Amino acid sequence: MDVDAFSGFNVLGFDTETTGLNPRKDRIVQYAFVGVDANGERVVIDSLVDPCMPIPPSSTRVHGITNKDVQGHTPFKGHTEVISGLLGDAVVVGHNLRKFDWKFLEMEYIRCGRSLPKPYRMIDTLELARTLRIPGRHTLGSLCSRYGIILDRAHSADADAAATLVLLWKILEEYPDLAEGAFDEGTQSMGSDGDLNLRDGDFHEGSVISFGKYSGLAFPTIMSRDPAYGNWLLSRSSPLEEGEREWLRSNYVG
Repeated sequence: MDVDAFSGFNVLGFDTETTGLNPRKDRIVQYAFVGVDANGERVVIDSLVDPCMPIPPSSTRVHGITNKDVQGHTPFKGHTEVISGLLGDAVVVGHNLRKFDWKFLEMEYIRCGRSLPKPYRMIDTLELARTLRIPGRHTLGSLCSRYGIILDRAHSADADAAATLVLLWKILEEYPDLAEGAFDEGTQSMGSDGDLNLRDGDFHEGSVISFGKYSGLAFPTIMSRDPAYGNWLLSRSSPLEEGEREWLRSNYVG
């Protein structure tokens, strides 16, 4: 895989720290983007966020961020302009990105009533390591140790974001002949896995949901099997964008 394919884009390691593990009820308390912009200039954005809810002691034990630390910081809504400005035409790199950090980002944007911009490409180094069957454990710490990457402040968003970006380069160095198809097993173009598989008005009866327990099924099939889940897909708490929900309502809900 030729890394020159990333030239001309923001290439950003991304990580979050949160109040817990459930993006539907927990919130972001810290986020970081570390990398370079389309002109090759260094990007380091690291910010604490007021989650507007208590940080449980169990979470503080993981990342070290306390309620006192976030007191007086801006709630997430105040960070959306900066984040949105970074994501357009960006290559976003993260470890367990699609199933954790991106889910939290999506839900925070939904709460703010905003649409999360879709990056050019998302690269999940956890999925990439699994696809390549890299020996050993696939935690970020273990992979960093394997490749000689110093990670002094694990579970700090800026340190993890930077380490993940370096990890990607190390993997690409070790697998210089990595085929595009294999590479795409750990990546996804144009956004996360929380959407319909067709966009820009090209929906039709065969359009399927590409995430969750009914991934790969068309919406009418989901509604017939599990109406409660179908109704959740139509709600504001689902990962679908407003336009997608409206399209489903107008075509399938009487």
